[in-house]
Amino acid sequence: MPDNGARVLYTNTAAPVEDLGDIFSPLGEQPYSQALERVQQGLVQDLKRNVDDLSEQELKTKITQFIRDKNVKCDLTDQIETLVDHIYHDMAGMSFISRERVMEQPGFEELDINSWDDVEVIVRGKRDKTDYQFLSPQHAQDIILRILRKTKTPFDVATPRATAELGPGIRITALRAPLVDDDVAVSASIRKVNMSTVSREKLVGTALTEDMMTFLELCLTHGVSMALSGGTGAGKTTLAGALLTHAAETLRIYTIEEGSREWNFITRDEITGRVSNSIIHTKTRPNEKDVTQNITQEELVKDALRFDPQIISPGEIRGREAFEVMGVSNTGHTVITTVHANNTLDTPKRIITLAKKAYDMSDTTLYDMCASAFPILIHMEMGADGVRRVTEIREVTGYEQGDMKSHLLFEFKVFDNVYDGDVCTKVVGSFNRCGAPSDQLIQQLLKKGAKRSELTPFTATDEEEASA
Repeated sequence: MPDNGARVLYTNTAAPVEDLGDIFSPLGEQPYSQALERVQQGLVQDLKRNVDDLSEQELKTKITQFIRDKNVKCDLTDQIETLVDHIYHDMAGMSFISRERVMEQPGFEELDINSWDDVEVIVRGKRDKTDYQFLSPQHAQDIILRILRKTKTPFDVATPRATAELGPGIRITALRAPLVDDDVAVSASIRKVNMSTVSREKLVGTALTEDMMTFLELCLTHGVSMALSGGTGAGKTTLAGALLTHAAETLRIYTIEEGSREWNFITRDEITGRVSNSIIHTKTRPNEKDVTQNITQEELVKDALRFDPQIISPGEIRGREAFEVMGVSNTGHTVITTVHANNTLDTPKRIITLAKKAYDMSDTTLYDMCASAFPILIHMEMGADGVRRVTEIREVTGYEQGDMKSHLLFEFKVFDNVYDGDVCTKVVGSFNRCGAPSDQLIQQLLKKGAKRSELTPFTATDEEEASA
C-alpha cells in the first residue's frame, strides 16, 4: 500500500516524542488504514478529552503508548516515529497537508485536490501532479470537514459547498457529493497569497516596466479608477495589492474581499508600534445554510461610503455587486478592482454582464456607466514560461452609438518562445508604449493634483520618441 503521500517536502520539526526506544518495530502486514482505524477507535474510548483539546505532544505520546501496548503493526514503516507522525496528522491534523508542510514550501501558491486520490500543487506558477492522496474517499471528506470545522463552516450533504479562511491570506473552497461524484468524494482548492510578494520591486522588470508602474500609480493616487482583468492566477490581485500598497502611504483605503483576506496594507511606526496609515479591511460573510445571514460585497460597497475612503477596492467583482461598484466610481470615488476577462476589450462586457444580475438595464446605459467608471483597464496573463505579465493597459474614453471608444497605452508583444524539451524556459517579447493618454485623462489627473512634469513622460509613444 502507498504510504499516504510518501514524497517528503520537509523534515518534521515538531518536538520528538519522548522514550520511543529503538527496539519495537511497527512493521507488519496489516494495511496502514486498518492500523489507523484501530488506534483511533482505541484512543477515542480511552481519552477523557476531545482529541482537539490535546496538544500535539500529548496526543503523540498517547498514540505511541497505544501502539506499543497493543503491539500495533502495519505495512507503512519500521520506524515508530514515522508511524506516530502519520497517525497523528491523519487523526488530528490535515493528513499529508500538515504532515509534509505542503503550504510552507517556498513559492507555494495553491493546493488543488481534484479527487481523494488526485492532488496537484502550484509552486511559482507551475502546476505539478503529486504523489499525495488520502486513504479513501471517506478519509478525504473527514479531513476537509475537520479543516472547515475549525473555521465553524458547515460542510455536509445539506451544505456541500464551502468557502473559508484558514489563516491570513489562505482560502479554501471545497465541494463534496452530490456536487461531485461519489467516487471523487471531495474537491478542494487551498490558495495562499504570500504578502511579501505584493511589492513594487518584485513586479517591475518582470510583470511590467517602471514606466507602466509609475503611470498606474499616478492614476490611482490621482482619482482614476481602474479594473484589472485576467484568468485565475494571472497576478491581478498581486498587482492591485502593489498599487494599493503605494497608495496607502498617503490615502485612506477601504478594501472588500470575498470571505477571506489576501491583502494587508496596514503599517505601524517602528518605534511606537502605532498604525501610521488609514486603512479599513473588510470581508464578506457567506452563510450557505442561511442566505439571509450573508453579508455580501454589494452591501459592503454601500457601507464603504460611510467611512469616507479615498479609494475603495473590492478584491474581485463576480456578481451583482458590479453595478454598485460602477455607481460608486461614477459618484466621485476612486475604485480599483479585478475581474475575470479575456482581455481589456472584453472587460467592459464582463462587468456589464455581472451588473445585469442586479438591474436589467439597457446595454447603452450600462456601457456608458462602465466607460466612465473605469477609464483605465489592465490585463494580465501568465506566459508559457510561467511568468505573470501585464499584457495590456488601455484607456477608455467613452461610449458612443454602440461603440466603446478606447486605445492601447501599453502592451506586451510576444516574438517567440524558447523551449528546453517540452518546457518553455523563456518568452521572447517586449513591453511597448502604444499611445499617449487622452487630453481628457491628462486634465483629470491635473485636477486631482498631478504635476505636469509627472505626466510629460507619458505623452509620447515609443515610436515618437525614437523618431525625435
